Amino acid sequence: MATANALFDTEDDEDTNNLRYFDIPYAANDFKQYWSIILNSPLLLIEEAIKSLAYLIDDIATKVYIIKQKLTADDTDDLTLDELTAIHLYIWEESPPTKCIYYLLNETIRRGFPEELQLWHPYLKLLLTALSKLPPIGHHCIVYRGVRLCDLSDEYKDDGIYTWWTFNSCLRSLDQMKLPTFLGKQGVRTIFKIDCYSGKQVPLSDDDEVILMPGFHFQVVGKIRSLDDLNTIYIREIPPSSTEIMSSVSVVTTVEAPEEPLPLGVKKIQRGKSTKKSRKNLKNTACRIIKMSKVLHGCSDHILELSGKRLRIDDLKHTLNERLTQKITILNLSKTNLTREKVKVIAEILRTNVTLIELNLSYNPLGNVGCLFIAQTLHNNKHLITLNLYNTKLSCDAGQYLAEMLSWNHHLRFLHLGVNTLGNLGVKYLLYDNIQLHHLNLCCNKIDQDGCQYLADLLENNQTLIQLDVGGNPIKDNGIKILCNSLMINKTLIDLRMWHCQISNLETICNLLKSHSTLKQLDLEGNQITDEQADVLLLTAENNKTLERLNISHNKISDKFIKTFQQLATLRLSIIL
Repeated sequence: MATANALFDTEDDEDTNNLRYFDIPYAANDFKQYWSIILNSPLLLIEEAIKSLAYLIDDIATKVYIIKQKLTADDTDDLTLDELTAIHLYIWEESPPTKCIYYLLNETIRRGFPEELQLWHPYLKLLLTALSKLPPIGHHCIVYRGVRLCDLSDEYKDDGIYTWWTFNSCLRSLDQMKLPTFLGKQGVRTIFKIDCYSGKQVPLSDDDEVILMPGFHFQVVGKIRSLDDLNTIYIREIPPSSTEIMSSVSVVTTVEAPEEPLPLGVKKIQRGKSTKKSRKNLKNTACRIIKMSKVLHGCSDHILELSGKRLRIDDLKHTLNERLTQKITILNLSKTNLTREKVKVIAEILRTNVTLIELNLSYNPLGNVGCLFIAQTLHNNKHLITLNLYNTKLSCDAGQYLAEMLSWNHHLRFLHLGVNTLGNLGVKYLLYDNIQLHHLNLCCNKIDQDGCQYLADLLENNQTLIQLDVGGNPIKDNGIKILCNSLMINKTLIDLRMWHCQISNLETICNLLKSHSTLKQLDLEGNQITDEQADVLLLTAENNKTLERLNISHNKISDKFIKTFQQLATLRLSIIL
């Protein structure tokens, strides 16, 4: 199967290519019940299954189209074409790898937020169904999986039993795993030598790839440390296998949808054996389709994508009245130069809409008046979950309008207010009452230590907030002290972002990490942390039982210190230096 690099002639950095074979696996024990929800969801055609992901992943409809054109009916064997496409969509490589399906999917599984995972349900159902149809590779089959710049030996105890709940790609050749484009032969590395029986051989894979499905259950049977910084962990699959855990996947025959006309200027490619000529045509076709990707996304039954379109008020009214049907759940009006009159139109339509769960108005000059229109409309809305007002020229009065809305509306969960000028007074207005939000973004809002007191009151009393972003605000050390003291009481916050906050003293943060029991992600990028402070912070973070990711990049940390601590990242804790 050709990768994205082959189709588009893009170049990859060798250090980031094939990331799915050597990212850090994740062990957890609390996902079985959640996977059962996915397994019992309806099985859809691939075009339908990816619609909820179109807002997250660029050109996903294009990728599906290209994969389907590359495959042939003879390739599918016991799989439907949609099922085989789902597998090859998962292994699709592109640059940077953080845009790849496998990376985004596994990161979402690691975070474990139900709201994020729900978007993946249809695709996950199709992918799991496809993999479950493939025969297992058989008993005592040895496969390899690696992790770069990291020694995980101490994280996997001898005779310990673990479960991986992400999808894990492996290779059958150790020599291939050691190639520069994979794990390499230098630096600290960890290789898992896996004796498994439930792995699934990927059909038509260029790399002889084997995927270990979620729920892979294993026992550590040995470990070896070599002189060339290569650490080998020997593991053996034990019952129940991931196949047994996933055995409840119901196999439903999908019905091929009628073939839709292609975008103007795109010729249909006949399926068959690849030739140089057909490959060249495929590249040309792909380039044309990329240009049409926004149109494809805009035609989604669930997403109305109008970002960047400068619609006249009559066109906007007609489009919203025409497209905001019972199926539309996401409306993106980012960067559409919304005027006060246009906002009135949107507000009026929102009064009667009962399907939208996400509204994106970011990068528009709404101002406080526009915010007032939207806030008044949402007073009694019981459906909207996410409201994005990022960079919409809001000031302190907007905080008052939004606070009044939140006092009535207890259904909104995600509120993005970054890059505005709410200031301390706006934050005071916004947080006057005990809001029920899950995610609150207040980055770059000119909040200082006085505003932190209002945030502290929120953290002490709130029982729902799991993510808070106050990055880009000059809260400094005194503000950090106020926030950390309040977090000693808070038992819900998982993700705290304090990037570029002019922090130089980490004493209160270290004290927080010694006792806080829910924080999983901490972002301290772009502050004034020195080598000595980073040393203490990293040692404290290592002893914290819940922290999974720590970002201290772009601080006053020397290259020498970074090289010394590159191998500190563990299975549980990912450190960004």
